[in-house]
Amino acid sequence: MVVQTYDLAKRMGAPRALALCQNFGGQLDFQVGNWDKAEAALRDSVDLYHQLSAASGEALSLQRLGVLLTARGRLDEAMRVFDDGMVAADRAKLRSHCILRLQASIVRNRLAAQDLAAADQWAGIGMETSRRHGHCVTCNALLLPEAVRVAIAHGRDDEADELARRLEKTAEEFGSRAWVAMARHARARVLGSRGEWDAGCAALRAARDAYLASDATYDAARCRALEAEFLVASGDPDLKAKAAELAAEAREAFALLGAPGIEN
Repeated sequence: MVVQTYDLAKRMGAPRALALCQNFGGQLDFQVGNWDKAEAALRDSVDLYHQLSAASGEALSLQRLGVLLTARGRLDEAMRVFDDGMVAADRAKLRSHCILRLQASIVRNRLAAQDLAAADQWAGIGMETSRRHGHCVTCNALLLPEAVRVAIAHGRDDEADELARRLEKTAEEFGSRAWVAMARHARARVLGSRGEWDAGCAALRAARDAYLASDATYDAARCRALEAEFLVASGDPDLKAKAAELAAEAREAFALLGAPGIEN
């Protein structure tokens, strides 16, 4: 459908429609693992929206491009892209939405860089942006999973639990398959932080299945990698072989995607 719409827009000379197709198509290609194609499409979308002076589209395309670059391990380049996104977002009609999505993605980037202080700072900024601008459900669905990770990294388990509950409530109310997967992933992290390894692994398997149902191969691999860590942390010698198997599966998936496996 995206390809057909793109071809039609190209024949009609409709640059705004072309930009939208490249943005949406790039996100889909990222999700299913066609990362070279995704990066090219998102860069094209950024250029088209910039030429149109369509700041909201440009900012959101830059946000998605930065997430892709973060997954590819190009963290500094991603931060430069996010900086450009903030400049575009500042003049966008959907300013607060663009800014919040960029802030959520910066948290993810800083976690990948193991810069926990910066991740905590940006998570706080994002939560304040969300509070001031009415708690947009879609934007929060991007911010809350990263805020859970930050809270756990800083030992704030009660906060992590509350944030995970908020994400679970949103996923339940809106029935989005992607949000259900993210909520289960977040809940698994909370359970793991409490040493509830069996429950955490069960939540990760549920999240992995939900991701795979949406063809989100990268996030499914992240679940495998984290489950392997949980099995090792459990200290059960009978689970070492299973942990090694899951870790190998995750490494293989990351290698096929061209990801260094810095996020899990």
